[in-house]
Amino acid sequence: MTERQSLAAGEVHVWLCAAETQVDADWLAAARELLNAEEQARQDRFVFERNRRQFAVARVLVRQILASYSGIAATELRFVANQYGRPALVQAAELEFNLSHTDGLAALAVTRAGEIGVDVEDADRRSRPEEVAEHFFAKAEVAALMALPEDERRARFFDLWTLKEAYIKARGMGLAIPLDAFAYDLSRGRQAIDLAIDASLGDPRAGWEFFLDDPTPRHRLALAARLPEGHGAKVMYRWVGPTAPGRLG
Repeated sequence: MTERQSLAAGEVHVWLCAAETQVDADWLAAARELLNAEEQARQDRFVFERNRRQFAVARVLVRQILASYSGIAATELRFVANQYGRPALVQAAELEFNLSHTDGLAALAVTRAGEIGVDVEDADRRSRPEEVAEHFFAKAEVAALMALPEDERRARFFDLWTLKEAYIKARGMGLAIPLDAFAYDLSRGRQAIDLAIDASLGDPRAGWEFFLDDPTPRHRLALAARLPEGHGAKVMYRWVGPTAPGRLG
């Protein structure tokens, strides 16, 4: 990707890439040259080739998309992490971004200012929804999940799981936030998602917006956003695919 991207206040651009299964050995070798030493070391720590591919595609996506907004070369971008490991862009601190990837899909959310978190999950993967919910979800979420017919619980579980991941990522604290300290209410559907936040988290509910989508038949995506006052989030999805690591687009 070489063209400069514009990003107006209140806009959230979610870039989606399913390149993991499409790239070959030559692409991966070229992609590695785009990564810095720390990123290369992280890639090498993955045991399985599938995970190394996912990491390479996701990091190329981050560098090239952020380069297109900042005007800084992808190889020159520098990142700094907060105490919980969330990265920020050193040279263009006004850009807020968040990355998520799973089998078959990577997603990068970008906005000009505010708090943003994105999560994608492979809803076809093996899981035990009721058991996981009992261990990690708030009591109200578990009760609502178990009240559904059994054949509807799996879909609702992934709705809740991606939303919960998106919120803790938007806060920049990850699993330092207990997953049972906030509870989503999906009883009014995807267009009216509500959230109750325990006072212990010190986070007012005001301003938070939540979005759920199905970017592919097998994937669930959730977005959590709290933008500066006066700006409701205008979310736009954009697909990008591999050509070469220097020209992802």
